[in-house]
Amino acid sequence: AVGPTMRNGEIAEAVIEAVAHDNPDQDVYVTDRGDYLHIHTLMECRLTRESLQRSLGRSYELPMLEMEMSSFAGRLQTSDLEYRWYFKS
Repeated sequence: AVGPTMRNGEIAEAVIEAVAHDNPDQDVYVTDRGDYLHIHTLMECRLTRESLQRSLGRSYELPMLEMEMSSFAGRLQTSDLEYRWYFKS
């Protein structure tokens, strides 16, 4: 499984919604660890700035996500428009 572990709150809830939108052919799993939520898919997890902003209802720059993300599973590829967690064997 790959994806971010986020501090529980508004941003994490928006990430869950945006990840579901950006990964329509995959199941999105959320593991609630109290203060943190592990949001993951199986092999690749995409999160676009457009979907996250739509979910939040306001502007949000993806690099700001790193303040809410305590860790992640998999490898992470970043750009201003998209974060992509993926598994590489």
